[in-house]
Amino acid sequence: MIKDRLNDFETDWAAMPQVEKEKLEKLKGKTVLVCGHTIARCLCYALVYQSERKSRDIKVIYAGDCKDFYPECTESEFFTAVNLNSIREIKDADYIVHTGFCGEYSESYAADFAEEISSVNALAALAEKTNAKVVLLSDSRVYGNGKPMRVYSENENAALCNTDLKTRDNQLLRAVENLWNCRASDGRFSLTVFRTGIVLGARSGLKTFLDGVFRAVAEGKPCTLVNGKKLSFVYLTDVFRAIVYAFGGSVRKEGTYNLIGVNGTASGGMIAALLHDTYPDKAKITLVDGEDENACAITNSKLINSGCAPELDLSTSLELCVMSYLPETGEVLQLSNTHDGRLKALQKMQIAYLLEVDRICKKHNIKYFLGGGTLLGAIRHNGFIPWDDDSDIIMLRPDYDRFAEIAQKELPEGMTFESHKTDKNCFYEFNKLRVENTMFATELAKNHTDINVGIPFDIFCHDKSANSALGRKIHFAMTIFTRALVLNKWNHRKVDNGSRVQSAVTNFFVKVFPLRFSFFLMSHTLTFFRRKKNAKYLYDGTGKNVYRGFFDATILDEETTHEFEGYQFPVPKRYDEYLKFIYGDYMELPPLSTRHGCHEIVLCDLGRFDADNE
Repeated sequence: MIKDRLNDFETDWAAMPQVEKEKLEKLKGKTVLVCGHTIARCLCYALVYQSERKSRDIKVIYAGDCKDFYPECTESEFFTAVNLNSIREIKDADYIVHTGFCGEYSESYAADFAEEISSVNALAALAEKTNAKVVLLSDSRVYGNGKPMRVYSENENAALCNTDLKTRDNQLLRAVENLWNCRASDGRFSLTVFRTGIVLGARSGLKTFLDGVFRAVAEGKPCTLVNGKKLSFVYLTDVFRAIVYAFGGSVRKEGTYNLIGVNGTASGGMIAALLHDTYPDKAKITLVDGEDENACAITNSKLINSGCAPELDLSTSLELCVMSYLPETGEVLQLSNTHDGRLKALQKMQIAYLLEVDRICKKHNIKYFLGGGTLLGAIRHNGFIPWDDDSDIIMLRPDYDRFAEIAQKELPEGMTFESHKTDKNCFYEFNKLRVENTMFATELAKNHTDINVGIPFDIFCHDKSANSALGRKIHFAMTIFTRALVLNKWNHRKVDNGSRVQSAVTNFFVKVFPLRFSFFLMSHTLTFFRRKKNAKYLYDGTGKNVYRGFFDATILDEETTHEFEGYQFPVPKRYDEYLKFIYGDYMELPPLSTRHGCHEIVLCDLGRFDADNE
């Protein structure tokens, strides 16, 4: 399988973690023909990965020489290679992707020009025959050699001298675009063009002028970087994201769009500063004057307004590229600390929480388990998931209610139990512990200035449900409905779940029902089956895993202990079944670009627990 060959960096962009699952599901059973060079090869890996690992059964046809492909790709049942002359024999294709000369540099201009023009004509003929949607990748060089301080939109062009050999790549990109537009107009097929910034992709094989800088920073060696005009950049996963969006029609109309990453436009000086912020001891970059890259800065506002905002920022893209040159240590790779150096201190505070909870529960014979990412961390890492910033425990309803009754009396000074009963302004669907005189809030939570927003510790409840499939279906629907009433009312948000009718109905009741009444409905929905004897199913009605549905109640009958950061804590004896229910293949690490804190924190103040005062 292709997964067995890919390293962490390749797996990251092949897994396409920045693309929503529902978008990728639309590719199931489709035929995608890919033609091009380095980016085309990477896209083939990604599509084969989606078929083999995610059962999406995408038929991938590559038009060209696949001598540089991994055999695990070319030997896959989902992959077929053809030459350009054989394209006319293909009878069916849903999508055609021509990566063309995007991110490539010509070594033999006449031969490259002839190859690209032949490719366009062959692919366009197939699009006319099959009515396939076509996506073309171009890049910012198509605008010409941009001027300093100038950022180019889709209908603008910089000067381009036809007799200047330095601009032959620019001219080739323009010729390919022009020919595609002519063929699409004549053949009446769908064509979407993405003009990318400079494409970055760790271990992708793409070449950029920053490669030497990435290697030097990884090795801690001095290097130079031209501090000239601003240029635009995009990471490979955002390129794939745009392609998938175009496939599914989520880019609202055909046409030409610029494609860059979040905060993706920067000068050499800005890039040096970003690298120094991430690698202060290794980034020894000297800015110099010199000849700029033959590209320009571009704006992607048109693509964002069309519904396809990028996901990865430039800082993360640069870090991934530098990491790909670091020596292997055997440790789990992760992105740099996303909590301004506070992550280790946060994790130590969470351990203190756990020890206090464990003490109270043992004293009062209350049953609990490590839950969520904390349980996953215990099993997979014997401690915190390295980039995790919180802790979770789970209880059954009787223990959950009993803990709520005694917690505040048992907690040490400076720690507070928070629920709807202890704080009339709190409408979380689950209970929390908080540390006084600290702050830890997301964008939404920071708006709730009338409740405690100290460092949290989450306590979730798993409730009983119906034994019949119909009963569970109704229970689930009512849970989702009443939770939406509370959370959207409290956070002043409109419901938009993809169904116009359902959203309209829910928004009506959000507006009509008082918040406290909605909370009453939610609480009674969650506990509707609390007195049911011999209940066969449980669900995570108070947590985000509610969408996983229901699981065998006997999974939480027995407990054992497992190491977590050097201590022993209770976990379900059948933790393997429980974790598979929540995460699937839970021992597989998530894609590298997603290994960062699970919360987007906008307020963080550790108070006296600051790492410098440990």
